[in-house]
Amino acid sequence: MTTRPRTPARPPAPSEPSERRPARQAPVAAALTPDGAPAPEPTPRRDPPDDHISRPLPRPEERPVLDRETSARLRYPFPTLANPHAAAMQEYTDHVWIDGEWAQFVPPEIADRFKKTRTAYMTSYFYPMATWERLKPLARMMLFSLYQDDIYERARPEVVRAVRERTVAVARGHIGAREADVMLGAQIETLRGELLHFLPAESLHRWAEDLDLYFEGLEAEVTHLEAGSFPSVEEFLWIRERALMLHAFFALKEVETQVVLPSEIHDHPTVRKLKSLAVRLPGWFNEFQSYDKETRTGMGNLNLINVVRHERSCSLVDAREWVFRLHERELGEFVEIQQNLPDFGTWHDAVANHIHHISFVVSGWRGVDAEISRYDPGTYADRHRLAAAAHISRPQTMG
Repeated sequence: MTTRPRTPARPPAPSEPSERRPARQAPVAAALTPDGAPAPEPTPRRDPPDDHISRPLPRPEERPVLDRETSARLRYPFPTLANPHAAAMQEYTDHVWIDGEWAQFVPPEIADRFKKTRTAYMTSYFYPMATWERLKPLARMMLFSLYQDDIYERARPEVVRAVRERTVAVARGHIGAREADVMLGAQIETLRGELLHFLPAESLHRWAEDLDLYFEGLEAEVTHLEAGSFPSVEEFLWIRERALMLHAFFALKEVETQVVLPSEIHDHPTVRKLKSLAVRLPGWFNEFQSYDKETRTGMGNLNLINVVRHERSCSLVDAREWVFRLHERELGEFVEIQQNLPDFGTWHDAVANHIHHISFVVSGWRGVDAEISRYDPGTYADRHRLAAAAHISRPQTMG
């Protein structure tokens, strides 16, 4: 199988086809309950009131959190929908996975904090049309992203490099979890098996490549954390697109849409550009959303607002405005391309619907903030204790 091109730091501009037409949105299938009966339609969510993310600040200089004024400037012209299985999937996540399958990974008090993150709700906003059976592996993937991020975000670069090599090998189906001998390897092995019920091997290869992309970003992040250094703005934009792991979640959109697009569609410059923008937009939203958390936990050098302030020697207000302008410019670019897709022939409606579903993630990232507590100070885990409790090993690089 030919490996697809890696996502560049600055994705190529979309091609200029000779004929363009407005994107059309194909209908999507209704969700089903676990017993196969029709479920209620995905719940339309009004844009959350701005005051739901207004959080008390301990110091005036920490203004870049999502206060009312900031939230009003970070809106999206896309539907914000919640999967009707959100609450049931959260119960399943808490009691079957966190309290059961995943109980050995972290101590109970940290597991309780992970429950407050409500990853099943995050999944439900990302994939609002997925049936119960299809939502389960997507919810497992979301829970993996939480454990993976929080356990390894302060690991040494060589540890991340070894975990990357072994985890991605499991995702590719090259080795099993026992041979990989990494903490979350069995979860990736299980997830791969679940996904193969809904996707062909070629789609799973794409997902594994995007998971590798995430580890590339994580390795760059922990390198700067270990050195206590600031990346340049240009490098940070490159890192952020990878380290958010959203490319891997987009690779699983076909589980929800139940339409597998051919590789030439996924590799088309316009589709790649739209995916890149759809990753970056929630990233810039998250710079405000996570500012307080990153400042309090010693990761402030990996927040774009601080990176801009450091590189440009500007005020906090000017740095915030720089990020706002970046967000507005890239949102405008996404909307313009989405509304003027090139002609994809017989695949056009399926491509338009796929991009429509990707936009759910952009608006859903903002919408789900009302449902989760990940960025509330009371939920911040002690990173050193988390790493120690999780027994992070330093596996040798595979030969």
